[in-house]
Order: sequence, then C-alpha cells, then structure tokens
Amino acid sequence: MRDFRLNQLLWALALVAAGLLMLGFNFDLWDADRPQLRYAVAGALALVAVGFFVAFLTARHHWWRLAPAWSLLALAAMVALSTLGNTPPVVLGGMLFAGLAAAFAHIYLLNRAERWWAILPSGFMLVLGVVVALSQQASLAVLGALLFGGVGVVFGLLYLLGDRRRHWWALAPAFILVAFALFVLTSDERTGLLRWWPLLLVVAGLWVGRQAARRQAPEPLVVNATAATITRRDEPAQTAARVGALGDYAAPAPGASIEILPDED
Repeated sequence: MRDFRLNQLLWALALVAAGLLMLGFNFDLWDADRPQLRYAVAGALALVAVGFFVAFLTARHHWWRLAPAWSLLALAAMVALSTLGNTPPVVLGGMLFAGLAAAFAHIYLLNRAERWWAILPSGFMLVLGVVVALSQQASLAVLGALLFGGVGVVFGLLYLLGDRRRHWWALAPAFILVAFALFVLTSDERTGLLRWWPLLLVVAGLWVGRQAARRQAPEPLVVNATAATITRRDEPAQTAARVGALGDYAAPAPGASIEILPDED
C-alpha cells in the first residue's frame, strides 16, 4: 500500500510539472526575456526528477521509475538551455530522446542478464535523438543512412552484449539495415570509395560460408539399454534379450518390466 501511494504521488508530481510546462509554451511564457522563469521551471523539473531517483533507490525493484526520472531531467536541461537563445530547437528536441536512451541504458546496466531487451529501446531512442538533432543540417540521404544504420548497429550491440547463442537472430536485421543504410548513403553519389561498399556483403558471405564448412555434423547419440520384459496375465512371461555394449544381459533392468492388464468387460 505504501508503494502504491508513493507511485501515485510521483505520477501526480510528474503530470503537474508536464502540464505547467505545456501551458507555458501555449501562452508564450518561456520567452527569451524571461530567463528567471525558465530557470524556475527547469529547477522544478529537476526536483521532480530527483524525487523519482530517490524513490527508485528506496525500492530498486521498481526500476520503471528510472524512465520518468531521466526524462524529466532531460526536460529540465532542455528548458535551461533554451535560455541561451542560440541552441537550435531540433537539438533541444533531440535531448528528450537522449534522456529516454539514458533511462533504458540504466535499466539494462542494473541487470544485464534479464533486462537485455532494454538495449533495443535505448539504442533506438539515441538514434532518433541524433537524427532529430541533425535534421536541419544534414541532407535527407545522410539522415536516412543514420536512421537505418544506427538501428542496425543497435541490433549488432544486442548480439555482442547479450547471450550470443540466444540472440544470434539479431545479426540478420543488423546486416540488412546497415547494408540498406550504405545503399541510401550512396544512392545519389556513386563515385569514389563509397561505391565499393557491396564488397562488405561479399566478405560477410564468404565468412558465413567458411563457418558453415568448418562446422562438423554432430555424432549420433548411442544409447545402451537393457532389455525390457512385457508380460500379460494370460500369457507366460517372455523376455526379449538384447546384447548391450557392456556384455550379454538377458534379465530386465529394475523397473523395466511392463505389465499389461487385460481389458475388463
């Protein structure tokens, strides 16, 4: 009951802080000529974020509290940096995705074995943040390459950082997305060294084929078992003797006898 009330209180503070922040934007309260008000809002958001961090430290099994904590901290940084006046809005927007990426990265680092899945949202949010931040400076081809290539790298990190036997499937989207990113990057310019990037696919195919050729087929499993005895009440016991690997053994092993009961009318 105590944790439930604390969760309600934290969500109430987060909703109030987010509502006041949005109202300020709607009524143009965060103008450049009001830096003190912006600093006050940034301080309030940071204070609520600290509350979520403290609540997580008191009950570490509520790891979800890290998501609003890092998000509110990123919002506080966004409001504080907006007072400078020379920070592009797209960069400020990318900071929110960076905060979410930090939250999922924190969740992953707390328990790498069970929360391996947090690598994916953390990497995706970071890639989106970079793409949003560079949306006004980079060309469309570069943004597309960053988006697809970044997501492919995230799948590659999932394979490298997680259990490679269980997460081998991550290599497929990693290679496909990185290859598509290179294709997008070189779609407008097919000159120079970039047009040789398909050789990477050839090298990857040769490596996979080499690994397949080196892998030996598993040896068949040899099972040495003693003979079993099947008896019926209306028939004499019959023993099917087998010769095992350890020598002739005609008697059944303990517990290997099966008695079949006759059907009763």
